[in-house]
Amino acid sequence: MEKFSARIKGKIANRIIIKGGKGFKCGCSKDKCFFHAMTEISSGFGNRTRSFSESKIFAREKTCRYLFTMLRLINRAIAIGSLILLSACATAPTSAVKNTTKTFTTVVVDAGHGGKDSGAYRRYGPPEKLVTLDVAQRLDRKLRESQMKTVITRSSDVFIPLDERVRIENGQKNAVFVSIHFNDSRRRGIHGFETYYHSGVSFELASLIQAKLITIPHSANRGIHTANFRVLRLATCPAILVECGFLSNRSEGNQARDWEYRELLADRIAEAIVEQRYGAGVYRGSTQVTAQSQSASMGQEPAPSAAVHH
Repeated sequence: MEKFSARIKGKIANRIIIKGGKGFKCGCSKDKCFFHAMTEISSGFGNRTRSFSESKIFAREKTCRYLFTMLRLINRAIAIGSLILLSACATAPTSAVKNTTKTFTTVVVDAGHGGKDSGAYRRYGPPEKLVTLDVAQRLDRKLRESQMKTVITRSSDVFIPLDERVRIENGQKNAVFVSIHFNDSRRRGIHGFETYYHSGVSFELASLIQAKLITIPHSANRGIHTANFRVLRLATCPAILVECGFLSNRSEGNQARDWEYRELLADRIAEAIVEQRYGAGVYRGSTQVTAQSQSASMGQEPAPSAAVHH
């Protein structure tokens, strides 16, 4: 809010208070200068445009133009300040993410979907909720074999709400979060791997996982993308989501049924995570999987929603 007054022949004219105007203009004719304020004027005129004669407010055209320029600058400053404030509010969640990509001591392994949420369920592939669980459990085992602490969000076919997954990932100190999913499309010809992240600190791990996955023979690289998924957006640690192929594609859907292929997926992801933490050449994968572990990982045995392994 600004206050203005004018001195005419030694007397002070009525003080006019102008608030947050929508627009302004001024001009001069032979016998008067005028100032149109399309705004709220608290001097009793109400919300109307008013023209003030020379004898009441302005004695010179220069004064009118000066006032008009000042009000326009004030409006611009208010608009810019609002944009800066909105920008700060929008970026606040991202700035809260702690960069632990080189120092993490815990890996939160998330098996997407589960229970009443089957995820993708297509003709060629098994239900997504089962293959995500299988790959997640294999990944969990491989990381523990590499002497890493893990937390798995579910170890059976149960429904875990997204907010509970966020609580689990944010409840770990010095962690990274990796969510396992399979893709789906109405176009059956689409195939390949995709990796998603939200915060910038997650990009390096996302890139490394994608690079390892596309070394699998006959794979397609569908790239690394930012996404606003809840488990990524609300994470306070580096968090990524991996799409391990399309169940809607004949080839990748059939591959997802093969335990050896799921073992290979878990092996590539584990290699990327260990390499991110300890450097290249450290990971020693285990490709030996028994029929018993295969049936157990695809089974429906009851287990707690979040299991911690040291």
